[in-house]
Amino acid sequence: MAVELEIPEKRLKSFLCQLQAEYEILDRIVYKNKNQHRRSSYFQYLLKVRRDLKLFQAIHLEELLDSCFNVVTGKKAKQKANLLESLKRKKCDSGKFNFIERLKGAARLLSEMVEPMLKAATHPLLYI
Repeated sequence: MAVELEIPEKRLKSFLCQLQAEYEILDRIVYKNKNQHRRSSYFQYLLKVRRDLKLFQAIHLEELLDSCFNVVTGKKAKQKANLLESLKRKKCDSGKFNFIERLKGAARLLSEMVEPMLKAATHPLLYI
């Protein structure tokens, strides 16, 4: 079972690295063109995508995925017990959201990012 999960784990980590690189490119494009295009509707969608990606980076999804794969493969039994305990509570003692709440937030954010991405990519003025 551990061998079957290594491939998806590596793929997800490589996708996160690619997403980080693409976010940096998008951030630089927005920075360079903000004054010229700030009132355009397609640029507003790009700003929404950049804002959502910034929030997505703040979730630290790589840590969540590491925890998930460690629990599923059984590499760290103590972490599994702590994770199950943290799932029972709504918030941890430090005020941070627990594991399941962070995963729900990441999924919700990804579902909300789809529409602005499509609108920014398919806007008719981009092709002129």
